[in-house]
Amino acid sequence: MTKTSTTTIKYLTMLTVLTLLVSNLAKAQAVPKLKFCQPQLIAGTDGQIGAKYKFSNVLPNIDAYVTIENIVGGAVLRTMDDSTLGYYNAWQPTVGGPGTYGRSYIKWDVKFDSAGSPHQFSTLYASAIDVDGDNVRVREFINVNGQSSYSLPAQIPSMLTLSNTLDTDNINGTDASDSNLNVLGPVMNAPGIDTTSEDVRINFNFTNMSEFKIYTGSEVDSNGTTGGIATDRYHCIYFADISSSYGVLPVTLENFKTVLGNNVVNVNWTTSSDIANDRFEVERSFDEVNFSTAAIVLGAQVTNSMTANYSFTDRNAELSTHSTIYYRLKDVGLNGNVTYSEIKMVRTGNQSLSVLAFPNPYIDKVTVTFESKASGNADIRMINMAGNVIMKMEPLVTTGTNTFLIQNLQSQPPGMYVIKISVNGQSIGSQKILKN
Repeated sequence: MTKTSTTTIKYLTMLTVLTLLVSNLAKAQAVPKLKFCQPQLIAGTDGQIGAKYKFSNVLPNIDAYVTIENIVGGAVLRTMDDSTLGYYNAWQPTVGGPGTYGRSYIKWDVKFDSAGSPHQFSTLYASAIDVDGDNVRVREFINVNGQSSYSLPAQIPSMLTLSNTLDTDNINGTDASDSNLNVLGPVMNAPGIDTTSEDVRINFNFTNMSEFKIYTGSEVDSNGTTGGIATDRYHCIYFADISSSYGVLPVTLENFKTVLGNNVVNVNWTTSSDIANDRFEVERSFDEVNFSTAAIVLGAQVTNSMTANYSFTDRNAELSTHSTIYYRLKDVGLNGNVTYSEIKMVRTGNQSLSVLAFPNPYIDKVTVTFESKASGNADIRMINMAGNVIMKMEPLVTTGTNTFLIQNLQSQPPGMYVIKISVNGQSIGSQKILKN
C-alpha cells in the first residue's frame, strides 16, 4: 500500500532529523574529524629524510605538517597519500620495504598549525585501520609516540600484538615520551581497507597536544614460507572517532539499483527489517572518492508486508557534464550509527573518460589510454584491493592522447584492481578494472 504522512508527523520527523544533526555537529566540534587530503611537498626532497608535506585545512584554518624524520631498514616512500582505496579523508601513505628478514619503517613528525602558531587539540582521535599482512610472511606495524591512551575494538578478538618499546631514535629531541607503543599486525591479510575490520584496527587518543610521532612500516618474518611477498604496504590513519561505529545494521538491503534514462538517474532500493532506521541519504560522486548528499529520504514510498520500497530521481544539471556517476546509500540509524551500501556506477557517455583501461574485464593484458595536458614523466600503477602496487610503469608522455599496453598479467589472481595514473606528480585519474 502507499505510505502517507500527516503534516504533524512530517514536522516531528524533520525535527528529529534536525535534532540528530545538531547533536552530531556538537560531537564533531568536541572531538574533531580531520580531513587529510591532497598533500603538497613544501620542503626537502620527496621521499627523503627532511621532506615536509602540508595537508591544508584539515579543519577550517588549521593545517597539518608531516615531515619524514627518519627512514630505517631500507624503507621507501611509494606514495604520500593514495586515495584510490580506503578513505579519501584519511592519511594513506604507501611504504615499501627491502623484502629481507627484519623491520623497515618511516618515522613521521606530525604537527598542527593555525595562522603560523602551533594549534593544540584538547582531544584528538586517530585510528590505524587494516594493520595486516600479505598472507605469506610480511606484517605491517604502526608505532606511536605521544598518545595519551589507546583502545582496541571489543566486538571480536584483536589480531594485533601490542608492546611498549624503548624510543631509540629521538634524533631531534622532540619525542614526547621515552617509549613507543608498538602495534604489530598479523601475517594474515584482511580484504580491502575497512573501518569495520575490527580485528586489525586500533584507536588512539591524544590530549592537549599539537605534535606527535608515528611510524609506518613492515616486518618480514623468517617463517620458512617461500614465494613472492608484498613489500609495498598501504597504511591508513583516519583522524576521527570511529570506536563506536560497529553495530547491528538497522535495515536489510534487499536490492539497490541505478538506471539512466532521459538525462536523469533513477535510484531505487528495497529493504526489509527496517529496525531503528531514521533515514537514508543518497550520496553522489563524480570520481568515486568525494561523495555529497543528493537527497534525504525519510520514509518508504510503498510498503508490502515486511519490505519497503524507496526511490529518488536525480535531475541535477551537472549530470550532463560527466561520463561516469557513482551512487551509494548512507543509512542512518536512530542511534546515530551510519552504514553504507555498495557503490553503484552509471555511465552517461557524455564525455570521454580521463583514464580508459580496456578490455574490462581482462585476461592477460590491458591497454591504457589517457589525456595529458603536458609532456613529462608518467607514473602508471596497478593496485590490488589490499592496497599493494603489483605493477608500475614510468614512461615518458606527450601532450594529448597517450596509449600504453600492460602485458604479462595472466599470473594475477582474479579480482578487482585499480589503474592509477599521474603525470609530473599530478594525478590524471584512475579506473577500476576486473581480472577474470
